[in-house]
Amino acid sequence: METQQNSAFALNSQSGDPFADVGAAVLQKLLAQHPGWQAKDALKFATDVYVREWQGKLHAFFLNSGITNPSNKGKEMERTLEYYEGLLTPNGVREQGWCRVSGRLEPLFPAGRENQILTGSGTFLNFNHGMERGLQLGGSALLAMYFAPLGCIEVGGNPALVHSSRPDITALLASRNLKENLRPTNAELKPGLAKSSRGNPANALFGYVDEILKEVKREAGKLPDGPAPALTLYNFTNFGAKPDVTLHHLSATVFDFYQQVMAAFKEPWTWFVRAHYRSSKFKGARARPDSTALLVPGKPNEAPAVVEPATYQAWSNGIYLRLLQGQSLLPLIREWSRTNHLPFELTTYYCEKILNMDRKTLELIAQVARYVATETDDSAIKRTLTRLSTARTGSEVRLLLVGLQRRNYENDAPEPLLRLDDYVRYLFPDGTSWREIRDLLLISLYEQLHENNRHVELEEGLEEVAGDEDNQTDTE
Repeated sequence: METQQNSAFALNSQSGDPFADVGAAVLQKLLAQHPGWQAKDALKFATDVYVREWQGKLHAFFLNSGITNPSNKGKEMERTLEYYEGLLTPNGVREQGWCRVSGRLEPLFPAGRENQILTGSGTFLNFNHGMERGLQLGGSALLAMYFAPLGCIEVGGNPALVHSSRPDITALLASRNLKENLRPTNAELKPGLAKSSRGNPANALFGYVDEILKEVKREAGKLPDGPAPALTLYNFTNFGAKPDVTLHHLSATVFDFYQQVMAAFKEPWTWFVRAHYRSSKFKGARARPDSTALLVPGKPNEAPAVVEPATYQAWSNGIYLRLLQGQSLLPLIREWSRTNHLPFELTTYYCEKILNMDRKTLELIAQVARYVATETDDSAIKRTLTRLSTARTGSEVRLLLVGLQRRNYENDAPEPLLRLDDYVRYLFPDGTSWREIRDLLLISLYEQLHENNRHVELEEGLEEVAGDEDNQTDTE
């Protein structure tokens, strides 16, 4: 039975249950670190950590378990080991069946909030099939879930667990959290889960992506063959009468985009991201391209306050939130491009990878922007910038393009600025967002002006349309 338990939940066959998979990864890591151990040795080790080092602070995971039930005070180790060692060596008369987590045919045990995270309670039998005391799970699944806390980390005051579509990534991140939880200084600072340096769940999720990319670079230079991993961060609590969970999902498409951007455009991208951390307590924080710190302006005649990553990484970041929520980055890129340089190749890659735009569309936009940026008369560029920046309907953008086409013709250009087929098929086909076309024209135009070292302001008294327009309907 010990051999069977030691091989339980092989990492190449995830169950799909995030708590079981992360717990199994922790168990496998402990067994790998201690070759002479059996599952019962790892069980004793984890229980010792929970009871002695964490001082029984498992209330966010298990309700009224052998450790958290007040009636077991002073007997937490004894009661817990008695139960879980019984899972390793069940008696011969226990019912055999198919575990609803692992899919294995094995002895079944009832699972409730005392031994399974975020599930129904055994006291509410109507929650369970056949009025059973709980979901019927195999001992290997329940044992794996017991190790899940060691593979979690605290984010925003609650435990956070990260699960991936790829078992190797799930195991990597569980091992990283295990290492943090077993760090001696952690127990000295505060008993219980280690605390993430990124107190915001979205930031923490992208921090995990950074860890994956570092590990890949250190080991092989690239991810093993196969689809890019998707990641889901579960920010949860199973405490008392208020169990709760919030999911933050990073798709494989976003992971692949982020990986490529960090490889090809790391410096401008990290500056762009750093500039979008926001906190109501630190208004006006500004990022610099040559420093990881933010500067917050103080009172007149006072030097700006310096805010280090350890502080601002707990703030909200609009870039990360939009990537996770499927909202467009173009309004933020447009605003940023007015005063800072962001390679249009980065924007092009974002549009192709995340917005599924045709490359021909992006080439046409860059072509129009180059035409405007090379005008000899600054006032002509100013008028175009102003009309684009203040456009509130698709008709205004289309009329602007018609005007540029006419100006190109009147200047006896050898080639038309736009061809009818390109206009219809690539700039304004059915379903196209005119706002995206407008934003991309502005982004490309700002880039051309940056590269030509030309500074052109909007017409006096006019302000650019607000950037947060993603949820507005495209109307005329």
